[in-house]
Amino acid sequence: MRKGTGEYAMNKMDVAIRIQTTIRDGKQRERHTMDCEGELMWRGSLLVLRFQEPHEEETDRTHQTMQLRDGRLSVQRKGAVEMNQRFVEGVKTEGTFTSAAGPMLMETDTETVDYTWNEAEQQGRINLVYVLRLAGQQTGTYSMVVTFEEGRQG
Repeated sequence: MRKGTGEYAMNKMDVAIRIQTTIRDGKQRERHTMDCEGELMWRGSLLVLRFQEPHEEETDRTHQTMQLRDGRLSVQRKGAVEMNQRFVEGVKTEGTFTSAAGPMLMETDTETVDYTWNEAEQQGRINLVYVLRLAGQQTGTYSMVVTFEEGRQG
């Protein structure tokens, strides 16, 4: 088998990524948008999205990897912020979040993990909705929309 072909080959493309997050906590609502560039890789039902989070300080970079397979999303962040968490629709999961304030237990109750890919437009979308508890305190309901498309932002 030639390298780069067959069922076990990892396909890859450069993508422009936008992550829009809405946090609802009671009557309060907060919105954040992050734009960056990264790479999308896939093999069979496994999808991997890797990117570096934008930050003003060069030394405070955080690298993020999202892996999606069979409706299960895992997110790993390494750098200024460390995080390891799994999101499974209808399931409560535990993970860790470490910042300058130290490590904290993360508990998520995932309501939605949804993924679509538009082949004609070379564009994908992940929808994630979850309730977050950090160190035992509920911080709100998070709605994340991750969109990515082939090519670089310019």
